[in-house]
Formats: sequence, structure tokens, C-alpha cells
Amino acid sequence: MSLELYKIDSKRIFNIVKHICRKIGTRVSGTENEEEVAKFISKQFENISSQKTSHKTYPHKYYIGTEATLHHKDTGTTISGSPIWMTKSTPLDGVEGEGVYLGSINQLEEIALDTIKDKIVFIFFLRDYLEPEIFGNLKKLYKLKPKGVVLLSNYNSEVTRSDPIFKDNSIFSQIPTIVVPASKFADLGEIQLDSQFKLSVKGKNQEGLLHNVIYMQDGEITDTILIYAQHDTVENSTGAISNATGVALVLEIAKVISKIETKFSYVFATFGGEEQNLEGAKNFLEDYFRSKIVLSINLDSIEPFPGFVASIVAGNKELFDIIKDTSNINNYPALAVNSTPNEGANMIFAQEGIPSIMVLFKGALASGINRTELDNIKLVSEKSLKETGEYVLRLVQKIESLEDLSFAEGIPPNLEKETENYFDRLQFYLDE
Repeated sequence: MSLELYKIDSKRIFNIVKHICRKIGTRVSGTENEEEVAKFISKQFENISSQKTSHKTYPHKYYIGTEATLHHKDTGTTISGSPIWMTKSTPLDGVEGEGVYLGSINQLEEIALDTIKDKIVFIFFLRDYLEPEIFGNLKKLYKLKPKGVVLLSNYNSEVTRSDPIFKDNSIFSQIPTIVVPASKFADLGEIQLDSQFKLSVKGKNQEGLLHNVIYMQDGEITDTILIYAQHDTVENSTGAISNATGVALVLEIAKVISKIETKFSYVFATFGGEEQNLEGAKNFLEDYFRSKIVLSINLDSIEPFPGFVASIVAGNKELFDIIKDTSNINNYPALAVNSTPNEGANMIFAQEGIPSIMVLFKGALASGINRTELDNIKLVSEKSLKETGEYVLRLVQKIESLEDLSFAEGIPPNLEKETENYFDRLQFYLDE
């Protein structure tokens, strides 16, 4: 039976996104909320076929920041921020000291950094603080042992983002650190940054379980196509766009494809640990026969309408031509790009030489939303979900019409190099 007879139920997809974001909420890997969303996803797969569904767990350490405040001693003003990089050795009652403002993170080479030891350092970020150049300067700063660090972020004027990829015993996590939107200081002209402050960071380092949920459908042959999404979030976001939308689409597409007999085999999965060193995808590859997976399709970042469907293809020319042809005849505008996506679990598969496609909807999302509390259900568009889902079904229909999957020979050398550079960069963040 042809996939052309089936349509994406955008209302059903939206209701799943709404349940994940509003009923479950933040889903940091290892927490009870991640367990809850994994059980919910498992139940949806079991409704298709309980015999084809599995739910795997793995030991996992995680950090949850609960509070971060900066108190100005002279005026009594208290400013709230986002806590990061905390361990059991971080002073729970906070630290007090004289403030020192260093200007831009890009000016560190021009500042006498030997004057910051035991000070509470303020430093301004015009860009995302995880860019390698910026992070390299942060390493220099932390090695000089300031008493605390306040990152004045210009990423978003209202909220800050979280990026919990650091080891819990690193030099960073031993020094109390908060991120505060720089705009919060705009109306506080009476506060001098070279005066006395108390910086307090509270949170929890705990151990829990990371979850992967898998649904498998056998085809006529064992060559397997993986369609997946991440279900975890950072600690201050319900992750609607990143990535409850992707999870809901995986569930819907599994439901549709389960109704037909397929030539190729399929695995549908959602992974935890994407926000924490891609641990879920790593565990998946260790548990399943890598030789059977010939293509991985990652559904992520379905932004609000209007926009266009985009496929980032890490594969050879034959695969790219297949995706490009599908994009060209799609009913809604679609774009194919031959490259390796610069983030996400798809990089794990590209690293193993498995051709990888990242399908997203690049739409009307304002900058500075990702990994913040602003990434919520209000942003979700049923139209974007429908167009992305129907594009993926057309792509599957095209793949099912092929005689074989000869494109599964690996990825080109230039894309292998891009992948290698990505993991070198990731290691740079994890090293002391």
C-alpha cells in the first residue's frame, strides 16, 4: 500500500507536543521528567505494536541548577540569573568579594588578569559563549581563580540560555558562575561593578537514568533506516522547538509507516542525552548492530510557519541527488544542502560513516530563543509540523522505490573531515 494514501495528522502531532511541554515540561536527562517522557513515548509506540517496542536505560550523571543570585551589598539590590557549572564543592552559602569588570570576553589579551584572583568578575558577551574562541578565553579566565564569575549575556535581552556539557569536576564548576542578561543592568546605573557583591549558586548534582525508546519495523530486507529525535532538554526550557516537535513527528511517521509493508527495515527512536555530550545516540550505537543501519534521519527544530523545509545531507552525491530531487518536487518549498549539521546526534552517526540527514523547518523563530524558557508551546505551528511530516513521508516513498541503497557506502572525505573537526571542538570544551 502506498504512503501517498496517508496524510499527516497535524492536530494529533500538536497534541503530543502540547502534552510533552505542558504536562511533562523540562526534561533534563537523568531526571524523573525524562523518565516520564520516555514512558509516554514508549506507550505511543506500544499502541502501534508492543512486541516491536523497547525502552533502554543507562546510568547517567546530571546537574540541575535551582537558583542563582547576585546581591549588591551597598544598595541591597538582588539580581537573578541562571546557575551553571556547579559541583558539590561549590560553596552553598555563596561567596563575597569585590567586583571587577573586564569588558568584552574578546579583550582578555589586553587586561592584566593577575588582578582578578579572589574577585567577582563581570564579563560581557556579544555572542554565544560556547564559540571556541570565546570558550578558550574563558579557560584562561578560570585558571586565574576568580572567586566568582558573572557572564553578562547579550544572547537574549530577556532570558539566558543553558549549555550543560561540562564535566562536573572541571575547573569551571568549582567557581560559582551565573549568566545574567546584560540588559538587566541597563536600569541599575547606581550599581558600580567595582563594589562589594555576594554571589550565590544553588543546584544539584545527581545520578539517574538516561532513556532511549525504540520501535522496530522489519522489512523485506535487513538494510535499516533510522528515523529519530532527541527528547531531552536543558534545565530551564520545555523545549518545544528543540525538540518536542521532532519527537511528535517521529511518533506520527512511525504510526503511518507501520500500516504498510516496506522493502527496507526501519527503526524509530527518541534519545536522551543529546544536550549532554550526545550520550543517548552513543549508547544506541553500542547496543544495535551498526552494520544494519544504512541511513539516519534526524528530525529537529521545527520552527513556526512561514519558512521552508530544509534537509542537511551528510552523504555521497547519489544520496544528495535523491534528497535534492525530493525537495524540488515537494508541494511546499524545500531546500537540500550537502554538509554535516554542526550539532546534534546526527554527528554520532556521521562519525561512524553512516549517511545522515537532518530534516528541520527553518521558519519565523526569533534569534536567542533556543535553550531558553522562551522555547515553549506558543511557538509551535501545526502548518510547520504538517509540511515537515509530509516531506519526510515523500522522502521515505522515494527511498522505498529504489532497487537498493547503494548510497550507503559511507560519507565523502570532506564531510568526514567536518565531522572530525566537530568532535575535536567538542573535546576542547570537555578538556581542562
